Amino acid sequence: MDYTTGWKMEKKLVLSCGSLAVFALFCSIVYMYMLQHTVTRYRVIVGMEEVGTVSSPNVVWDWFEQKKTWTKLQYPMVQAEAKLADLQFIEEREYKATFDNSGVITELEKRIRTQMKGVQIRIDGKPLGLVKDEAAAQELLEQVKQKMSKNSSKGQVRILSEPSGSAAETTEDQKTADETFPRFESIQFVQNIDFVSLEVKPEDIGDSGAMLKKIETGDVQPLKYKVVSGDCVSCIAYKLKINKQVIYDNNPWIKNNLIRIGDVLDLTVLQPLLSVKTIEKRTESFEMPYEVAYVEDSSMKAGLKETLVPGEAGLKEVTYLTTRINGEFKEETAAAESILRLSVQAIVRKGTKVIPGVGTGSFAWPIYRAKLTSEFGKRWGAFHPGTDMVSENKTIMAADNGKTVFAGWKNGYGNCIIIDHQNGFSTLYGHLSKLSVSEGELVQKGEKIGIMGATGNSTGVHLHFEVHKGDGQENPLNYLGSL
Repeated sequence: MDYTTGWKMEKKLVLSCGSLAVFALFCSIVYMYMLQHTVTRYRVIVGMEEVGTVSSPNVVWDWFEQKKTWTKLQYPMVQAEAKLADLQFIEEREYKATFDNSGVITELEKRIRTQMKGVQIRIDGKPLGLVKDEAAAQELLEQVKQKMSKNSSKGQVRILSEPSGSAAETTEDQKTADETFPRFESIQFVQNIDFVSLEVKPEDIGDSGAMLKKIETGDVQPLKYKVVSGDCVSCIAYKLKINKQVIYDNNPWIKNNLIRIGDVLDLTVLQPLLSVKTIEKRTESFEMPYEVAYVEDSSMKAGLKETLVPGEAGLKEVTYLTTRINGEFKEETAAAESILRLSVQAIVRKGTKVIPGVGTGSFAWPIYRAKLTSEFGKRWGAFHPGTDMVSENKTIMAADNGKTVFAGWKNGYGNCIIIDHQNGFSTLYGHLSKLSVSEGELVQKGEKIGIMGATGNSTGVHLHFEVHKGDGQENPLNYLGSL
């Protein structure tokens, strides 16, 4: 190839490359122009229906949130919620594409709906009424619990959730009070309660005060009764088959059972729809008596005792659970018991040496299977210095060892015996029909000393028995064992 031909080919190549560069620049300019005028929009689909395009999903979401807030404010009595069918967005990018935000909102306004719900309270499956939501239902039932639980122990029971002070602020007195003060272990309804969510209208929601009253009264209609001739409280209760206490509770103006013809009595017997079962917990401390071990000593006079080791009472703590329904006691159980301090046994030396004529210090009944007819103290406007008693067995026995210091007739007492027990005590036996011992004679405890009679100032056959300590007169029943 010669020089001329080569130059021509090179010239053509330069021209071709220049054209390509210009074309590329043109394409770039066109692309940038189209890119600057390409619009992103979103097709809005509700359910299966397209309602238009918007510039951004936020246009719809912002409107929807405002609609939800407005709906709740418009219907505060119910659970109001703005609802739309399944909402979807499809993104598109087109050259000079258009969208219509307001048009889409207009279409959505046509398709949005308001759903209103409430909660129905059911007691053992029976509807009580409708409230806004479960929180309102719980609040209503909590009022019932609080009211009935306060009646349970007349306000003397603490709630378990009751706040308490810090450990530093708690006094010893408070700790003691907390140990014995009843607290609610649990508060629950006897009946089964359900909450059911239903679609409602605002006017369907019931008044909580009316529902509370219905729960307390059972929606029972008031019953009035007009007192007629011959009526009395017990008579009316029997005639109408109601508890007499209902009449007193409903009509506190009745005093001393006094009612008059024409009085109007409220005899309404309430039948609460709910019963509250409360379990009260309280803890009490009790002393445990100590046992006594006796060591017999034949060198010590009978009746004398000497403590060798003093006893000490123990201490135990018992936790009780008391069950009530609507405040009425049902049962009480001991839930737990713990020993706080063991008791210490006492050791006592006991004399067994019997000295003739000297009392043991312990008195026995002077007759067999005694029946009391008159006690020590004031009687018929005067002082009665002893205890009168009778028995089918007329034998009179010495109440303790001693020496007979009187056996004969004594004014007022008739045939009478006085025994000096030579330990500071003496006993008197009056109204005997026969004396079996003589003055100066030693007697033993339980020995026959005479026969019961009605001598002296007596209203009938019986024994008049007195106990003297030194120069003072004592109540015999304070020294005699149980019958």
